[in-house]
Amino acid sequence: MIIYVLDTETTGLDPEKDRVVELAMVEVFVADPPDPQYPRVGEPIVSFVNPRKPIPPEASGVHHIVDADVAGAPDLGEAIERVFGPMWGGQVDIIAAHNCRFDRDMLPPLKEKRWIDTYRCAMHIWPDAPDFKNGTLFYYTGGVRVGDVIAHRAAFDATLTAHILVKLLAERSVDELLALSRKAVVLKKVGFGKHFGSLWVDVPDGYIKWALKVDDLDPDVKFTVKTEARRRGL
Repeated sequence: MIIYVLDTETTGLDPEKDRVVELAMVEVFVADPPDPQYPRVGEPIVSFVNPRKPIPPEASGVHHIVDADVAGAPDLGEAIERVFGPMWGGQVDIIAAHNCRFDRDMLPPLKEKRWIDTYRCAMHIWPDAPDFKNGTLFYYTGGVRVGDVIAHRAAFDATLTAHILVKLLAERSVDELLALSRKAVVLKKVGFGKHFGSLWVDVPDGYIKWALKVDDLDPDVKFTVKTEARRRGL
C-alpha cells in the first residue's frame, strides 16, 4: 500500500479565491502484512503551479515563491499529473496531509479521495505534545534531519509530515488513522479570545455558557465547549 503525503504552498488561505503555487508529494510505503523494513518514506516529488494570478507579497514572505518562479509552470491539473503520474486518478486512494482540510479544499481534483489528517491524528494520539505544528511533532517524535530540502516549502513540509505519519502508523492502523481524521477532538487549550492559552478546564463557567451560544466556532472548539459544559453540568 502507498499513502501519498501532500503539501501545498498557495497565494493565500481562502480556497474560494486563492490558488496553489507549489505542490509536493512524498510516498509512504506500508507493508501488509507488516514488515520490519516498512513503513518507508520515499523522496519528494515537487512541481510549481501557475495560479493565473499574482502572488501577494505576504504569501511570498512565507514560502519565498514569486511570480517569476511560476510564470512557465503548469496549471494545477497538469501539476497533479506530473507529481503523481498519468494514472493518478486510479492509483491514488489514500492521501495524507497536515491539517488536510486546507489542502483538500485547495486541490478539488483530489477532494474525494480518502484523507488522513496527521494534525488531527496527533491531537488524538499525542495530546501532551507541546503543540501540533508539523515541525514540532517531527522533533517531538524523535526526528533528527529531513535531508537537503528548503524549509517552509512544500517538499520540506511534505517530508516532515511523511515522517510524522510513520510514527502514527506505529501507534494505529491505516483504518484507525482514517477514522481519527474524522473524529472531533477535545482541545486542551483555548486558541482565541481573552482566555487564549488557558486550559479549557480552567475557563470560567460564564465563558463556557457564552461559547455555547456562538454559532461560527471551529467544530473542534464547539465539541470541546459542549464536552466541558456537560462535565460541569451547565
